[in-house]
Amino acid sequence: MVLWLYGVNFLLGLLVLLPSYAALRTEMGSSLEYLKLLDGFDYTVYSDFQHWNGSIIDPLLSVSFWLGGFYLLLSIFFSGGILLYVTPSATRQPRFRVSQFLSASVQTFGRFFRLFLGVIGGITLLAFLGLFIGALLLSGLSDTLSEQEMIYLLLGCLLVFSLSALLVVCVGDYAKVKLFRRDENRVMEVFGQAMRFIFTHFRLVFGFYLVLLSIGAAGFAIYLLIDSQVKTGGWASLVVWFLIQQCFIFSRVFLRVWTLATAVQVVADHDRQVL
Repeated sequence: MVLWLYGVNFLLGLLVLLPSYAALRTEMGSSLEYLKLLDGFDYTVYSDFQHWNGSIIDPLLSVSFWLGGFYLLLSIFFSGGILLYVTPSATRQPRFRVSQFLSASVQTFGRFFRLFLGVIGGITLLAFLGLFIGALLLSGLSDTLSEQEMIYLLLGCLLVFSLSALLVVCVGDYAKVKLFRRDENRVMEVFGQAMRFIFTHFRLVFGFYLVLLSIGAAGFAIYLLIDSQVKTGGWASLVVWFLIQQCFIFSRVFLRVWTLATAVQVVADHDRQVL
């Protein structure tokens, strides 16, 4: 299943990469200016290209934006199929079947999309609340705090907002599990049940969630470290760098499946203890 999901990600990437590569090669002609980007991102090269060739860059950026939105919808759509195969079942065939995966995805997409809108609404509400509280703190303490202390205060507010937003996303994942296990349609009611469940088992549930996110963050940090050290000066190094990128994408897909599988296991263990 993870390989199949990775393949879908790969094909979506090609939908942007191949047309973009063809358009840029045609626009650049015999110019070798873009080769400067092989040693790292150079904003001067990009801004010059944007100035002289903005007519080709803007449509590519627009396509990338809409494809990003489509990818987000696709990730919501695939959640049902993922939950089908990470949830223990005596009726499901053990081998991965695309038809079975897509059938589960179709059946749950409506509920999961409504849940996604609720999660986005919660994060938006937190953002406005955080901005309001931050503005009050800044206006009230601006005369008593130094510039450095103000920065620490803003970083503290940002940290609280980030953890709160992650908590809302975590509640959304556990609500998906409960919606799927119970074949439930009352999305907001199940969201409230998932929130109560997480607050009841806060250290276990949110602790697991933060550990998994930390693994993803550590992987991304390693990726950036390799990016800063590796110099792409030929086809061999480009192939190696491409393989490194694909390994990172594969690990990201695997981590997403692992996160949902962990949520399923935690909920299943709790339900067995209750029974």
